[in-house]
Amino acid sequence: MRLPKFEYFEPQDLNEAVSILKNEPLAKILAGGTDLLINMKHRVETPTTLVNIKGIEDLDYIRQDNGDLRLGGLTTLKRIYQTALILEKLPGLAEAAAAVGSYHHQTMGTLAGNVCQQNRCKFFNQSRWWRSSRPTCFKAGGEICHVVNKKEICYSSYCGDVAPALLVLNARIAIAGPKGAREVLLEDFYSGDGKVPLNLSAAEIVTEIIIPREAMDGIGSYTKFANRESIDFPIVGTAYWASRENKQYRVAFTAVDRRPVRGHQVEAVLNGQDISGEILETACDLAAKEAKPVKTSVYSPSYKRKMMGLLLKTAVSRAERRSA
Repeated sequence: MRLPKFEYFEPQDLNEAVSILKNEPLAKILAGGTDLLINMKHRVETPTTLVNIKGIEDLDYIRQDNGDLRLGGLTTLKRIYQTALILEKLPGLAEAAAAVGSYHHQTMGTLAGNVCQQNRCKFFNQSRWWRSSRPTCFKAGGEICHVVNKKEICYSSYCGDVAPALLVLNARIAIAGPKGAREVLLEDFYSGDGKVPLNLSAAEIVTEIIIPREAMDGIGSYTKFANRESIDFPIVGTAYWASRENKQYRVAFTAVDRRPVRGHQVEAVLNGQDISGEILETACDLAAKEAKPVKTSVYSPSYKRKMMGLLLKTAVSRAERRSA
């Protein structure tokens, strides 16, 4: 399949990139392109302009600042899971980066690109020929969501691997735009709207992910279930983080709702407790209630709920082995 025609810009710095995006309201940002270019070939996204920011050198870095870890938006996934500090202090994040797609995706794909990827659905992520057999879905510009058979709503699922691993680290996201720079908690970055899944204004660019110092004092893990070990998006993914000293725990899920989901109910059960068999079983049973999966893939919502509990148990066990 060929790409549609588009105008192409290659800014040399952040200010130039923001200026181009401001003047081109239908433009899309291109970094690794592993998500956007596929969607363009399928004609589910047809921007008139692409702004390639890969050449902006000061957006590719991993550094510590007053104890916090700062990751540039253009840092590749491969670099993240090969960095010694991340492997030692944030193994869950390294596992999530290594779980994305294939080796080629990890080499080309960027941290910000993975965090900002489009939601997915079996009715949306198809070729134009396949989609022509039924009315256009709401996410692609039509009126109806075929998943729930309702108008003017989209139940596509967020399926990124890295976001849940960052959520349990209480990561913040730095954004640059025409009105200057701002920071938000990553959890607040996702809208919960399947059609417009990101709380990102026009001409804004994700520049950095900030991981607070205290996150590196805990243990963590990420695990996912997918059809194949490589290439595939998760059917369900689970991230876990624990501070055994303070008995504080964080849980997050992906591919089960319109946004990555923080497991606040599960955390409430675990916090202040020693992780015993009974407590863990209660938490795993409760995990199924943290999200509202619908049938955006071939797997049923009930199956996904079951997998949320099973993967939580696996993630906890993996993290506990690391601390032993």
